Amino acid sequence: MSQPRIQVLDCTLRDGGYINDWRFGRRTIAAVLDKLEQAGIDIIECGFLTRMVKEDGCSLFGGPDEIKGLLPKRERTSMIVAMIAIGEKELHPIELPPCDGKSISGIRLTFHRQEINQAVEWAGIIMDKGYKVFMQPVGTAFYSDIELLELVKKMNALRPYAFYIVDTLGSMYRGDVSHRFYLIDKNMAPEIRLGFHGHNNLQLAFSNAQVLGKIQTPRTLILDSSVYGMGRGAGNLPTELITQYINRSIAPRYDVTTVMDIYDGYIAAIRREYDWGYAVPYHIAASSVCHPNYASYLLNKQTLTMKDIKKIIESIPAEYRVLYDQKLIEELYVRFQSRKIDDSESVFTLSQMMAGKKLLLLAPGKSLLQHRGTVLSRIEKENPFVITINFADPLYRPNACFISNHKRLDTIGQELAAWKELPVILTSNLPAGIRDCLYVDYDSYTNGDEMISDNAGLMLLSLLKKCGVQHVMLAGFDGFRHSYGENYYSEDLDFGADQREAEEKQHRMRKKLQEFAHTTQLEFLTPSAYEWKNTAE
Repeated sequence: MSQPRIQVLDCTLRDGGYINDWRFGRRTIAAVLDKLEQAGIDIIECGFLTRMVKEDGCSLFGGPDEIKGLLPKRERTSMIVAMIAIGEKELHPIELPPCDGKSISGIRLTFHRQEINQAVEWAGIIMDKGYKVFMQPVGTAFYSDIELLELVKKMNALRPYAFYIVDTLGSMYRGDVSHRFYLIDKNMAPEIRLGFHGHNNLQLAFSNAQVLGKIQTPRTLILDSSVYGMGRGAGNLPTELITQYINRSIAPRYDVTTVMDIYDGYIAAIRREYDWGYAVPYHIAASSVCHPNYASYLLNKQTLTMKDIKKIIESIPAEYRVLYDQKLIEELYVRFQSRKIDDSESVFTLSQMMAGKKLLLLAPGKSLLQHRGTVLSRIEKENPFVITINFADPLYRPNACFISNHKRLDTIGQELAAWKELPVILTSNLPAGIRDCLYVDYDSYTNGDEMISDNAGLMLLSLLKKCGVQHVMLAGFDGFRHSYGENYYSEDLDFGADQREAEEKQHRMRKKLQEFAHTTQLEFLTPSAYEWKNTAE
């Protein structure tokens, strides 16, 4: 039996758009489409067809006519397609014009299990208008063999251009992929192409693609990929890897250097601002067969150890694992962190320790390095009660260290255990064990803003307010920046941050600090993005 004919479908502009909110810009979209075509990519997906078009320059389109002007002007060899995602502010196929060969010629239709009948109906409308249809069932791994065969029967009646195995959660091993391939291949009409859309949560997208590429079948196989694996969470199969593999192992068909030019000219700049790719939390999510957004949410909290993240993900009820539920994960996070205690004795002890002294709170912002002399001079001159937040450095002669973050506690726990004379204040969500500490109630000092509800600086200010403190000096409260190495005075403390989330956190933090300033006088000793008198709202 002959080697299968393999096609590559690049989805950088569509799946990759989850990273940058699809804001590639018209020139970049046109350039990427042109270079992918030059590289010999068989099928190029240029974005979503949707009613949620944000602005000109996004790879979100209100119809095929909006795509025409972005396509290479020369005669094209690549098939151009776009996606309609049922349930995601989709474009109804009735609104599509007939296919005229000047824009897209194919439409990928993605649907959930409960939307199968709707998807078949919509596919019929799309096909009647002259478009090739790619049927993509979300979470193919969660179909039983019988359910999958029933779906294949519907495909045989429909006769779409292609039908897909979609590893939505990146949880499929080679045996899972090959089992589904053989089941479908044996029962589906031979002219229907079979596609595979893999995610890299378990670092298996490339190897799974190779497994399929080696299967002996006359059926045409389509492998989805994106440049540098660009896609939310752990990302996708990298286009440059699969095209090079096909060139070396099957037949030389693709210009891999042109694909790498796309990375160098357009994707590298996005990569400097946004993060994607394999990470342990995505591994945990895939191993628990959970949507990767659960892992993203917990990872972005930057308060949890990997063991914590694993425990929370494993607590997600089975019926909520496949589709992401933001409210549920927020509730599970709060429930995990909540350890209700009576902290009146600790509050009294802390009040006595601070009595009659000025207060200086040190957050680990980079300004502590840049303005070290100013801070040390103030400490020398006024002898305040110094509390470090989630770090400890004897240079600043702290009188106490406040920690509310399990991840930070893991980082400096041994150091604190050896520094026996330094009082340590821990919130009740943290485990006991480093030594005797003052424990305060976690729930009492969080706030109602979910994004920054347990920010350590805000929690400490709430605690000090309860202790009756009315004036606080702040240093190292720099604000959030998204680039690695810009946020903290020590690289050991820098966990990185998503740009959009960093900007939003900064805005909300400033508002919360302004609220504190109504009852507690705040004095910034080092430059801060939160200092509203110097920062426009």
